[in-house]
Amino acid sequence: MLTRLAIVASLAIVPLSSPAQGLLTVTGQWEYHDASRMETDEGLNVCFQLDAASVARNPQLQQLGGALCLSNPSEAAKLLGVVPTGQKPGCKYIAKGTASVVLANVKLLPEDEMYDERIEARLMQVRVNRVTSPLGGDCDRRADASKGFTSVYDAIAALRSHPSYAGTSPSDFVRIDASNGFAELDASTQMWLPPGSSNTLVTHYEGNSGLHELNVYRYEDGKWRNVSRDALPGYSENASQFKGTNFYLDNRGGKPVVRSLPGKKAWRFSDGRFVLEG
Repeated sequence: MLTRLAIVASLAIVPLSSPAQGLLTVTGQWEYHDASRMETDEGLNVCFQLDAASVARNPQLQQLGGALCLSNPSEAAKLLGVVPTGQKPGCKYIAKGTASVVLANVKLLPEDEMYDERIEARLMQVRVNRVTSPLGGDCDRRADASKGFTSVYDAIAALRSHPSYAGTSPSDFVRIDASNGFAELDASTQMWLPPGSSNTLVTHYEGNSGLHELNVYRYEDGKWRNVSRDALPGYSENASQFKGTNFYLDNRGGKPVVRSLPGKKAWRFSDGRFVLEG
């Protein structure tokens, strides 16, 4: 965000615009952040990153590189055309744009419990405005993202949607190698996100008897579906003995790969299923 910027600590609340100047006309990029419906202290903020020409015309703004936030964010949001509707609890809402505006009461605020030193001003008038990113909530983005994931951390987060894994967290996993999409819960239980997958998860369990249980799940419409029969050609289950397959997860060398028993041939993930290499 544009609110946390550091300058010389000895500065106190000092007006930055002289009485002769009164109002400042500036141009720059603005960002609207509304976290007032989340359990944080961020609240509602509208901040600007002014362009070089505006900073050059107003040397008093140079010390923070033209970054400032508005003291009247609710009123400013309306002037900038941001109209919040249908906001949901627990979501953050963001909008962005560029504008030429008139500011008043420009002053420097000292560091406090919430922020570093920062410049604050009151938005008086919007002369030109263009919304570059309409108002949207991160809840919508999280819902879209939950249908697929690109790291093992995303996969762990998705696991939490299943009642059996509601309490799962990254701290439950002994080793997490996000670059290889691999996490190890203990010596016998692993999970792996195949390279190139967006919603497929491989889980592997090795029992005390040495029998391997490897399954492939696909996350669709907010739930997990076992697609082992489709994803692993030759997949078999024998309920009278154990629930498992003739495949296992080999993580030797730091790069997980699926191998089959007894020949230990390697299988790679392609187009939603595993195919034999070579």
